[in-house]
Amino acid sequence: MDFSKVIDGHLLEYLDDTHTYLVDGVIVQSVTQILKIRFGGKYSHVSRAVLNRAAKRGTEVHQAIQDWCETGKESDLPEVRNFKFLQRHYGFEVMENETPVILWRDGVPVAAGRLDLVLRDSEGRIGGGDIKRTSTLDKEYLAYQLNLYRIAYEQCYGIEWEFLRGLHLRDNVRKYVEIPINERMAIELVEEYLEKKEN
Repeated sequence: MDFSKVIDGHLLEYLDDTHTYLVDGVIVQSVTQILKIRFGGKYSHVSRAVLNRAAKRGTEVHQAIQDWCETGKESDLPEVRNFKFLQRHYGFEVMENETPVILWRDGVPVAAGRLDLVLRDSEGRIGGGDIKRTSTLDKEYLAYQLNLYRIAYEQCYGIEWEFLRGLHLRDNVRKYVEIPINERMAIELVEEYLEKKEN
C-alpha cells in the first residue's frame, strides 16, 4: 500500500508496486537492502514459491497483529493469540505499529523503512520490536535490523529507545527475545554500504 508522511520536515513516500522509498523526491534504499550487504544470500537456497507463501503469510500475520493493536479486532491466527499471550506475560504495550522512518548519515538520507513495533515495557521504558515468522530466529540479523531502526527512529522522532526485542511468532512458537543495543555495529554496516555504493 502506497503512503506518504512528513517526518521532521521531510516528505517520505513509499510506492508499493515497485517497493520504492523516496525522501523529498529522491529514491533511497530500504533498510532491508542495507542488511543485504551482510546477509545477501540468506534465502538463496529456498524456492521462489516457498518464499512467496512465507511472505504472504507474514504480511497476513503483521496486518492481523496491527489490527488487534489498533482496533482490538480479533483473529483466528495462532500468531495473534501468541502475541496477546506475550503481551500479557511480559506486560508490554504497543505504542505504534508500522512506523515509517528515515535513516540519515551526515545530513543525507541513506535509507527508509517501516518498523513493526514501538513498545513501552512494564517499567515505562520505550523500545522497538520486530515480529519474525521464520522457522528459526536469526538473532544476528535481528540485531542489525533493530539497531538500524533504533538509530533512524531516534533521528526522526527524537525519542530514545532503551531496549530492543524480537517477537518470534510462528504457528505455536511464541518467544519474546532480548536483543542487545549496539549502535556502533549498525553504523559500521551503513558505512560499509555507502563505501560499496561509491565503488
